[in-house]
Amino acid sequence: MLYSGYAACAVVLGARWVRDRSLPAGYGLSLLGCVGFAVGGVADMLWHTFFGIERSIAAVLSPSHLWLIISGGLVITGTVRAARAGAGRRAPVIAVLGATVVFCYLGLVTSFAQPYFDRVAASPYRTVMPYDQAVTIGLFGVMLQSALLVGLVGKLREKFDLPFGSLTVILGVQAFLLAFTHAIDFMVLVAVAGGLAGDVWLLVLRDRPAVFAAVLPATLYAVYIAALLVVYGTWWEIHAVTGIVVAAGVTGWLVQYLMRGWPAAEPVRQPAG
Repeated sequence: MLYSGYAACAVVLGARWVRDRSLPAGYGLSLLGCVGFAVGGVADMLWHTFFGIERSIAAVLSPSHLWLIISGGLVITGTVRAARAGAGRRAPVIAVLGATVVFCYLGLVTSFAQPYFDRVAASPYRTVMPYDQAVTIGLFGVMLQSALLVGLVGKLREKFDLPFGSLTVILGVQAFLLAFTHAIDFMVLVAVAGGLAGDVWLLVLRDRPAVFAAVLPATLYAVYIAALLVVYGTWWEIHAVTGIVVAAGVTGWLVQYLMRGWPAAEPVRQPAG
């Protein structure tokens, strides 16, 4: 499916460029991604020939696969770039759907650190791994996914006013797709509830982006922790259970702060001669 989707994009974009020597706004990088994906495919074949097939997390870390992931990212983000090039503040449906596809892609390629799967705060993990290791894995996953979520939503909000329900769609569809690859369960409801809460926060905090960037992931993972407590119970100390929610919020705030850009430096004034 991955390669057939790439082939379809490459044919459509390549044919358009050959015919018109131009592409719609936003799709130039997608065509570059198609070229990069083809190069990465050959490199991946050679890598497997000389070094064998990757297993587990090595499948993400091998250089040829990282090249394919980056190239694929350039391809699928074309829709969002094209929408951002348009006029108007209200986000069109295609922008929300494009962002949903991007978020699903990010979730799939970072599934090695996905709290929906790694429910290490749940009581059954008490006998699976040491406590410190469980907290480290849980914290890393929450912080990584919080950064990706706030980064994506932040880029959308630079250009658009998101209609109510956008975050519910983005989070809910991603969770359903991820669950479909494993087993569909209550985590889909967690994501939908977190997305719905995010839509409400967006209405309330529309003019306070830094606060919104903190409360969006914090609320999502507060719902996540609450669901784990109800379904499994937890073996974590109260410090870790509450701290991981705070860490999600701090991560979101930091991402928003970094996305604001650095202020221009004051010109250096030469002393009068």
